[in-house]
Amino acid sequence: MTATSHPVTLPVDRGAAFARWERRLVLISALRRVLPAIMGLITLGLATLVTISALKAPHPVKTDDPIIRMVGARFQGRVEDGRSFLIGAQEAARDERQPHRVTLVEPIMVVGAETATPRRLMAKMGVYDEQTQLLRLTGDVRIDDGLGNRVASNDITIDTRTGTAVGQSGIEGDGPVGQVSADSYSVKDKGDRIEFRGRVRTRVNPE
Repeated sequence: MTATSHPVTLPVDRGAAFARWERRLVLISALRRVLPAIMGLITLGLATLVTISALKAPHPVKTDDPIIRMVGARFQGRVEDGRSFLIGAQEAARDERQPHRVTLVEPIMVVGAETATPRRLMAKMGVYDEQTQLLRLTGDVRIDDGLGNRVASNDITIDTRTGTAVGQSGIEGDGPVGQVSADSYSVKDKGDRIEFRGRVRTRVNPE
């Protein structure tokens, strides 16, 4: 017969096992109290960072300015005789309270660009009324009729529908025929006729 060996069973230290179990309970209990506190501190820290970032961020400036500004504005149309006209400006401003009126900076107007003798008008400032189609130029107004005649004035109002123009701030003209100056003037008949009024002075160049 063969003898069968049995495994040796070591005695269980119940006291040590109970002590380990108690330590686990203490650790679990502590974690249950500490972890929520840590999460609360993290949440509070994130909220503080968001608040600080919001306070440091630049705030948009609210404005009630009704002015709309445009760069390189262009307006075009046709005079009643069929010639085209183009009004351009370095900068334009439209007031929302009067949307039909446009203020122009360094405006220039070209009439009849498709013809052999286009007329050019320029000034420092201008106002174009889209309802009445009147263009008023002010400040160092310069007019070139395309035929060698040049006119200087400080104020002119052009009706872009008819092509007529009126100036009330004096005029000085120079061209192949001679020179002229007057207190006021009006341009009629597609620019072929100019009427001068008030202290009119002329000088005719000899042929």
